[in-house]
Amino acid sequence: MKKSEKVYVCNNCGYESDKWFAKCPVCQELESAVEYTADIAFDKNIKDAPEIVFIGQEISPPQKISIKLKEINDALNGGLVKGGVYLLSGEPGIGKSTLLTQLADSLDIKEGFIFYISGEESVNQVLQRFERLNIGNKRIALMFESNIEIILSTLINSEHRPEAIFIDSIQTLKSDEIDSAPGSLLQVRECTRKIVDYAKKTEIPVILVGHVNKEGAIAGPKVLEHMVDCVIQIDLERSSGLRILKVLKNRFGPTDEIIILEITQTGLKPIEDITSFFLSEYSNEPGNTLTVAKVGQRFLPIEIQALVSNPVYGSPRRVTSGVPIDRLLMITAVLSKKLKFPLENKDIFVNTSGGLKITDSSMDLAIALSLISSMLDKPLLYSVIALGEIGLDGRIRGVSLLEKRIEIAQKLGADAVLIPKNKNIDNNNFKVVENVKDLIKLFGKEGSVL
Repeated sequence: MKKSEKVYVCNNCGYESDKWFAKCPVCQELESAVEYTADIAFDKNIKDAPEIVFIGQEISPPQKISIKLKEINDALNGGLVKGGVYLLSGEPGIGKSTLLTQLADSLDIKEGFIFYISGEESVNQVLQRFERLNIGNKRIALMFESNIEIILSTLINSEHRPEAIFIDSIQTLKSDEIDSAPGSLLQVRECTRKIVDYAKKTEIPVILVGHVNKEGAIAGPKVLEHMVDCVIQIDLERSSGLRILKVLKNRFGPTDEIIILEITQTGLKPIEDITSFFLSEYSNEPGNTLTVAKVGQRFLPIEIQALVSNPVYGSPRRVTSGVPIDRLLMITAVLSKKLKFPLENKDIFVNTSGGLKITDSSMDLAIALSLISSMLDKPLLYSVIALGEIGLDGRIRGVSLLEKRIEIAQKLGADAVLIPKNKNIDNNNFKVVENVKDLIKLFGKEGSVL
């Protein structure tokens, strides 16, 4: 037996209460309370008892469907896990539907069908995209419906057995059991719950497309990320137009995996030779320095560019692209204090090659060298790759996985590799710096301002 209980849920943040509220006590949103009737079971006789598994019991590894796009297949640890629910999110127009179409064509299946369900596009729009991407896979079945009950009923009763299900998008789906508009928190949560239950029972992988709100978070809000097994997000590097595919959550493998994609006439394509892509236009000019940064699980060679100039008007500005502004402010303060550089009165612009966002502190040394080089308007005496973190005392600190970074740096063919002092590495083969004051020596005697 079941009884119904009324619950009021904030349509903005997900706050729940058994009493109606005019203003959400969590997010302060006005008139956001939506009535939700929850069916609560209180029967002691349960027909379907859950499976009990004991520690040490032999369990077969999860089965996967491999993806022919190698970079994405590797990032997802070998493909889509059967029964797994994946969330693909990103800003409007960033290429979610394009990537979803390419993934549908790249699944390695020999039997069954891939159901592509569209709730926001017309038949002509979807078919035109398939034609533009030159995809004619006969194992892709298209469905145009937004009612979740009709969708699941069709999948269960269809004579064409689904091997994978792609839904574009979860915000367009609606359940008749919920008296709320599509895209609302209640609809998104209930539709996702039904999809997750279906995927787990049938062991069919599902990829959901999710929109992001104006703050850049996945619309839902966080409840959607908690319900799925894997969260994949597409970010746009606005200065270069590149798409960065990030694995933010993965119950089946490692997270922080990234794939760099470029948009072409035939869809999104992974960049295979990342090294030449980011360093193709590097030259040893004032303000330019190379480093090897950790982005996700990858080590990428990155060019740091800095420009130090007199302010045109008003207060000095600090502008960054790809570099955390807080990190730049700290490095600027250390150089001003330890080297007596008048950086506090200058406009400072710092960016990474391609505008790629880097949070790895190992690029501190490269940023400092670029700032000094631009300040002196002198290039380094020779091309170097700088690896090191700068402390508030001006000392150069060690970085994680230094040996791996050095291995990549040596392959780039630079004249020298700049590293902090490390007892586990033969320092005779590298240029060792212990303090920011040592950096001046890399510009010759004319560069000294001490």
